[in-house]
Amino acid sequence: MNEVTPIEKVTSNVAVKGAANTIAVFGATITPLAAFVPFLVDALASGRQGERLEQMFAELSAITTVHSEKLKHLSDDQYKVVNEAISAAFYTINQDKLDLLKRAAANALLDGEAVSQVSDALSRAIRDMSAAEASFIMRNFKYEMLIITDTEVTEGAIAIRPRSNDEIILSGLINLGLLYSRQPRWDIVAYEWSPLVVKLIRLIKNG
Repeated sequence: MNEVTPIEKVTSNVAVKGAANTIAVFGATITPLAAFVPFLVDALASGRQGERLEQMFAELSAITTVHSEKLKHLSDDQYKVVNEAISAAFYTINQDKLDLLKRAAANALLDGEAVSQVSDALSRAIRDMSAAEASFIMRNFKYEMLIITDTEVTEGAIAIRPRSNDEIILSGLINLGLLYSRQPRWDIVAYEWSPLVVKLIRLIKNG
């Protein structure tokens, strides 16, 4: 009798069966990291992570059912982002990040223009950014500049206090290429949003 393969072991879990169904609908051919790492297989089969994934994939399955016609016309860019979001869910244990990935997958399906021509960059962003970083973007995108300073700033800018948690988050967004500084201004450095953030917000927003 043939031995059960690692992938078969993973897909025997109820939560992952739901994931497999969703992935099959999209026509994806990803191989989850969990299929190759034993301790992740065990974690996936455990209660809490299994429940989190089951809920996420059940909601995605419902969305794909309602919008099944759109699946027939997925662009390569949509396919890329949806695929990456689903793949990332297998090694995400934070519920807020799972919700972020779910929204990204759903919005990529429904809004092809949001991912057009930038799917590689968007896929990296949603895979690597934290839920706290996403929340920071949604709160502060209205500001034209973000400045690390203890002093007051001009209209249209926001002061990010040195050594604060917001400064840590800002540093993470810089590393992701979502914020950049064109040039130092006097004794401060002002950061501006990357044009990619406009499309990223369309992916991670609610509704």
